[in-house]
Amino acid sequence: MKESYMNKHNEELELCLKPRTTETVSIKIPIEALESLKKVAANRDMTLEALLKFYIGQSLRQDLAKL
Repeated sequence: MKESYMNKHNEELELCLKPRTTETVSIKIPIEALESLKKVAANRDMTLEALLKFYIGQSLRQDLAKL
């Protein structure tokens, strides 16, 4: 009974992603920091871009919550 409830519950969930306008930015990062970021990204099975977006988003949400 629990499994059928979970399946029904999961079927009701729908992920709606809204495409957002983006802009490419270029920043200078020390090579050592970039290599460390690449290692962390690989360890998390993420791309470097995904890791950077994750870090920026996480810190941005924390800062906005303080405002």
